[in-house]
Amino acid sequence: MGFNGSIPGAARLHLVDGVALLCPEEQVFTAMPTGFADQQLARNLARTTVEGWENTVTAFVAYVNTYPWHWTSASLSGPVGSRGEPTGQTWERDAEA
Repeated sequence: MGFNGSIPGAARLHLVDGVALLCPEEQVFTAMPTGFADQQLARNLARTTVEGWENTVTAFVAYVNTYPWHWTSASLSGPVGSRGEPTGQTWERDAEA
């Protein structure tokens, strides 16, 4: 039996050919964690690890108010210091407020 391209998390498993998305960025971002989770769970990562990633990305998107594919190094200039460590008031704490 040959490979049919059905990799866990593949976009083709979530999208229909020829159908345009009404709100593409929002719809892609909403589907992105599901696809990522499917891929990571197929690699036998713990559900808590995958959920941690989802929570972090969702909180950061809310903090910077833009989708991941629009992030730049400037997006990290406030929440992360020059050596990659969190600054005094981290974006996670800000996002929870």
